[in-house]
Amino acid sequence: MADTVQYQLERMLPELEDLESRKLFSRSEIKEIVRKRRDFEYMLKRPSTLKRDYLRYVQYETELEDVRRARKKVISHSLLSKGEKWRGSLCDRASAMRIMFIYERAVTRFKGDLDLWFRFLEYCRAQGSRRFQKAATKALRLHPTVPGLWIYAAVWEFEHNLNVTAARVLMQRGLRMCPKSENLWVEYFRMELTAAQKLKARQIVLGIDHKPRPEALLENGNATEHSGMVEVELDGNVSRDLEIVARKEDAGINLMDEQEASFKIARAIYRSAIAALPNSPGLRQQFLEVIEAIDLEQAGALESEIYSGLRDNFPGDEKSWDWQARRCLLKVHKQGVDNIKSAHEKAIQVYEEAIQSVPSARMYELYAHFLAEWLETDHMEGVSKLGVSETEQENKEEEASEALLDLYSRAESAEVANDVLAQGHVNLLIRLGKEEEARELARKNCMEGASLCGSANAWALYMLLERSFLTVDSDGMIQMAKLFRQALKIPIADAKPLWQMAFEVLGGQESHFDSLLQMLEKALGGGGGNNAGAEVACTFVKWVLHAKGIEQARQVYTRFVALPGPSMELFRQCISIEAQLHAIGNTEALKYMRKLFNSALEIYGQTDEELWLEYCFQERKAGNIEAATAVYWKAQKTLRDPSSFYERYQALS
Repeated sequence: MADTVQYQLERMLPELEDLESRKLFSRSEIKEIVRKRRDFEYMLKRPSTLKRDYLRYVQYETELEDVRRARKKVISHSLLSKGEKWRGSLCDRASAMRIMFIYERAVTRFKGDLDLWFRFLEYCRAQGSRRFQKAATKALRLHPTVPGLWIYAAVWEFEHNLNVTAARVLMQRGLRMCPKSENLWVEYFRMELTAAQKLKARQIVLGIDHKPRPEALLENGNATEHSGMVEVELDGNVSRDLEIVARKEDAGINLMDEQEASFKIARAIYRSAIAALPNSPGLRQQFLEVIEAIDLEQAGALESEIYSGLRDNFPGDEKSWDWQARRCLLKVHKQGVDNIKSAHEKAIQVYEEAIQSVPSARMYELYAHFLAEWLETDHMEGVSKLGVSETEQENKEEEASEALLDLYSRAESAEVANDVLAQGHVNLLIRLGKEEEARELARKNCMEGASLCGSANAWALYMLLERSFLTVDSDGMIQMAKLFRQALKIPIADAKPLWQMAFEVLGGQESHFDSLLQMLEKALGGGGGNNAGAEVACTFVKWVLHAKGIEQARQVYTRFVALPGPSMELFRQCISIEAQLHAIGNTEALKYMRKLFNSALEIYGQTDEELWLEYCFQERKAGNIEAATAVYWKAQKTLRDPSSFYERYQALS
């Protein structure tokens, strides 16, 4: 090990001598650099080298290079003032080579770490083409089934290296290795359409989007074509103009051919993709998103083909119907009010057909969302700018509201109402000023036997409305408590917002606090203590702490942790509260903290190494070194696998 490290240090000598001779670093600074590099090199030679060791080495070298560049800039300005220039030397490129070497060793040690590979590739990309290509080739050889690597390499070729052919080759090879990767198909499709769009932009810049004919310039002579060349018998000025037009025409033909080729490839990509993944409507929708962002005339036919495929192959997919309906509104907002009205009517027709074909709750949701968007203020303002009068705008809003109310009623009749539709219906009634109807509908949804009687969201909405109608006197609180007792029968995993509301409404009432605490204890003791109820219990403890003080909070959490199977998260929350109190001088906090640690370790002590470390840390923080040592030895005896505990405990020192 020592010989290898010494060899690596000796290789640095020319660079270090150059740094000193250029007065970039002093001798003492160079000694410190050597010491740090020696420590890092020894660290990398350990049998249990970690990924973070390599990354820390890279970070150090990067920061060192930043310092060198800053000092070089100052020296360069000084030389320029004397009429001299900075001459390149070994130190200008040594840092990049060393960081590359560190990364190469890292990816050799951790071949399967994709995050490390992408860090390496990103650094190589900033250093130049050859280095990137070499690193990318190695990465793809080791991970040929990772679509992200193929995309990363192809995008670099397309955008940075400006090599469309190489990018295509990479994408095609990637698809042979990952034929089921939707992301790879979509990115290849996007790349080809982007290439076509760039070629179109070049045509416009060159002025050859409409190909001129050379004969158009010939007013006093004739032009004949011979062996691909244009022979002209004219004066010099017209001949020169004709030569320019001829070159533009040749370039235009080539650009148009390339653009057409890119578009044909994009169409072939789409067809190959749906052949490879025929049962994925989401893939086709991603293709549509790409087309919407591309401004190409030819894309219209392909867009129609994709929509036709969605309609024919996925008649039962709600999202496909939603895309077909919304297509009617694409690209019409700038074409006048009549076009927008017509497009909106066509979209509604598609949605009506959709709920006949797929009468599901999700389909009704999408339809309702579309109609709700039509009521949005921003949209109405946009319509008004196109010349719609205020009266017409109000009529349109009324029509949309009536259509939406009718849709909600039809969903209830079809027995497909869910939380989203019910909440939308209630909110719409409130918006229309029909609070009593909204309250009655919310109550009806929560009645026993209703389809939403077990829905926490439906109950939360109903409780909010009841809270706004009931008075805050004792009778009103009794009524709210009765409703909460009925609502909180819902499993605690689903009723978190209801419990939060109950804390706020009933927690401040002494007469209802104990009953609320008993209900929560019952919910936690019924199997909610380990997972679902932990968050609710922690929230209640924090609420009691802020509302009633630490003594009351301790009484509450003591009752919670005494229940069967208390959650580790609950223990951590209570320990955190006591630790914060101890930090500000509460003398009782350490005693309660120890009780919590001991109770938690009785349950989780064999497996939770973090808990032992936190216990040791808190004891050391309190100045109890002997107590921390005692906890350490107890952990060594209790943990099932204490192999790494010693190193982590030493780090606390």
